[in-house]
Amino acid sequence: YLEPTFSAIKSIPSLAWIPLLLLWLGIDEGSKITLIAIGAFFPTYTNTVAAIHNVDKKLIEVGKVYRLNAFQRIISIILPAASPGILTGLRNSLSLSWMFMIAAELIAATQGIGYLLSDGRETSRPDIVIIAIILLALLGKVTDTLMKLIENWLLGWRDTLQK
Repeated sequence: YLEPTFSAIKSIPSLAWIPLLLLWLGIDEGSKITLIAIGAFFPTYTNTVAAIHNVDKKLIEVGKVYRLNAFQRIISIILPAASPGILTGLRNSLSLSWMFMIAAELIAATQGIGYLLSDGRETSRPDIVIIAIILLALLGKVTDTLMKLIENWLLGWRDTLQK
């Protein structure tokens, strides 16, 4: 039921929401957190929908043979089968969250990595800009590695090429 609406909203570039968020929520943290949430939501949503649609119908049939009700099929079959795609969407969203955090801090921040980038540009200090970029790369790598470890732990039951 929500697919047409989400598809339409997904087509809007996330940064286009900035003026509306500033009008509705002001320049404080609420607009920044909302921008990050909007930017991070759609990769997870898209991957989740695709992963659920790609669950093998034979698995669903097995659930019906075992007389699992709809809720049991969702918990026992659909979520485990779709979990690799869902977790991939979460990893993509995590990396995009860093990008949107920087965009949100560029709006009107007085601290943070986005502020460092902006301040380094305004004061013609490439060293500050480079340090901020390196810091972003390190933070992105650390969070992606943590998410990969969580993914491996949650999906340890799979028999796959990469473990």
